[in-house]
Amino acid sequence: MLNKITRYKTEHQHQHDSEYAIGILRRCTLAILSGALLAFPFLFDQLYLCSWIAFVPLMLAVQGLSVKSSYLVGMLAGLSFVIVGNYWVVTFIIEVKGYGLFISILLALLYWLYTCQCIALLMAGWTWLGKTLKSENLFIFPLLLATIFSIYPWLFPISLGGSQSQFLLAIQGTDLFGVLALDFIIALVNSIIFLWYLNGSVYIKRHSLLLASVIIMSWFIYGQYTLSFWDEEISHWHTKKIGIIQSNDKPSIEIPKPKAGHGWSYPVEMKMSKRLAQAGSDLIIWPESRYKGYFASSFVRGAYRSQIKALNTPLIFHDMETATNKDNETNTNEKYKTKEFNTLLAMNSDGSQNGYYRKMQRIAFGEYLPIIENSAMARNFLNQVSDGFSANLSAGTEHKQFSLAGMKIIPLICYEVLFSHFVTDAVTDKAEGSVLLAISNDAWFGQSRQPYQHGAISVLRAVENRLPLIHAINNGPSLVVLPSGRNLARSEAFVQSALQVDMPYSDNSGGSFYSRNSWIFVSVIYCLAGFLFLFSLLKVIRQGRESE
Repeated sequence: MLNKITRYKTEHQHQHDSEYAIGILRRCTLAILSGALLAFPFLFDQLYLCSWIAFVPLMLAVQGLSVKSSYLVGMLAGLSFVIVGNYWVVTFIIEVKGYGLFISILLALLYWLYTCQCIALLMAGWTWLGKTLKSENLFIFPLLLATIFSIYPWLFPISLGGSQSQFLLAIQGTDLFGVLALDFIIALVNSIIFLWYLNGSVYIKRHSLLLASVIIMSWFIYGQYTLSFWDEEISHWHTKKIGIIQSNDKPSIEIPKPKAGHGWSYPVEMKMSKRLAQAGSDLIIWPESRYKGYFASSFVRGAYRSQIKALNTPLIFHDMETATNKDNETNTNEKYKTKEFNTLLAMNSDGSQNGYYRKMQRIAFGEYLPIIENSAMARNFLNQVSDGFSANLSAGTEHKQFSLAGMKIIPLICYEVLFSHFVTDAVTDKAEGSVLLAISNDAWFGQSRQPYQHGAISVLRAVENRLPLIHAINNGPSLVVLPSGRNLARSEAFVQSALQVDMPYSDNSGGSFYSRNSWIFVSVIYCLAGFLFLFSLLKVIRQGRESE
């Protein structure tokens, strides 16, 4: 009898262990699936609907778990998301440093581990609020997601709405409250599907479901109305012929040599620009590049002036600018500091300089070290880890606007176009008759999906501010986007090409409620989230006192 009891207990324990292992495997599988569903639309923008169900598997995976376990499962989902969606970080490290694949993956893992914390914190916070409030309210998850996505210190900003550039009805409402509001809507749909699957409609509070339904339907009804409005409005605009050069230069830490048959005074882009000028371009744009020699040589500057005058067409191009500033440290001693700027120049059709813009929004750790960037030790460290590239890259101090070819051009350099509030700051009080111009050099990421992601996310800036957008990418695909979010043109990637586009333009249109009031939605979200956390914290404190 004793042997039978022992055997029964052993078999029962094995069965329990087996069920426990299956449960862990199920949760991990759901988390990985959720991360992959989040990543797919960033890789292939036609898969935008994946975002609207992506969190459901993860929300199921953390059901019944502790806050700590929810954090770990969320981190697994986050890793799946960033590894699949940002796999090109490995390529970037290989291109910049020349490291082998193994070392590059280890360094990329540091970035992935940092980035995935956003999803981990989201799931831990959602679990804690659910346990504390003993509520499955529809709005807790989207409110928490929008708050965390807004305040998390991203290196490369990520938003769910950035994957929706092909979902034209969904992105129209961003002209009211920005892409963060679209994140909220996507999370709200995920929350409804999750609770419906878990409990059925009977167990969802009717007033919450009604309110959520009204919000979602209103968002899409507004989207249908405004998309039709802008399609009709744009059809009456006159056009400007925009010439875009796609250099397809290879990435280089060192100053690259001029291409065969060309020199600094006559780059291949100038030759390509001649054809665009002859085709009647009103404005020609070159992408971001490593080095052009314009600032370094008076001979090159003179050659550019004469050639642009011969083209008789305004030109916008980019170069690395080195400037020396005098810093008076004492009454008797003076110190000169050399600074390097990422600079965009605008030239008039007569070869004279119209203006310049120095990049303001730099990428942490790639272009500067946060907090300690003014430390000599920090600069030396950055110089060592980056082989001198951008070790002294300084930030510009003000937004600019160029008046060229009868248009107002608002310039942005590289990843600045990813920062929604930064772009609205550039647009404020300058929107009427303006065009957003972003120039990028994404060759550092190889022939990956990164430049496609970069271009797709920039589409949201056109809709948010209701302005045409030109995005010239060194290795493509370069874009021209209408204020409605429709892609007017998109070049082939990873080839050298010259593109001319008849872009609709209005002298008196531009700007939106969001570009004038970008603070409203985020302020409301912060207040609601703050109240929710404060209420939950007070409830925990009160329960602790009652149990004593």
